[in-house]
Amino acid sequence: MGDKRRDRRAGEPQERRPDRRPDARLVADADIVFSATVRADSMAFEEAPSVAVTFTGEPAHDSGSGSRRTGLPEHVSEGETYRAVRVDYVIAAKAVADETAAADEDDP
Repeated sequence: MGDKRRDRRAGEPQERRPDRRPDARLVADADIVFSATVRADSMAFEEAPSVAVTFTGEPAHDSGSGSRRTGLPEHVSEGETYRAVRVDYVIAAKAVADETAAADEDDP
């Protein structure tokens, strides 16, 4: 009888969490920066997602990613509806020159 889903309405107290975006210096000095903002009036998860971000490749790099969320906790609950959602997400990477490889290229 009735929907068992919980509903988190805009204006209700929400968990405050720190800004989890990459360091501002990394973003300012990065070779590649990707940023996106997603907004939703409401959203719900039938299944809580498992997410991960990894950086790989050559040359070496200094990288980071993270988000600032409004209306959406770090770990969402299955069956709960979140309202007035906003997620600002940033990925930044700076290539780090491999000085030993550059020295090897200079030697005949």
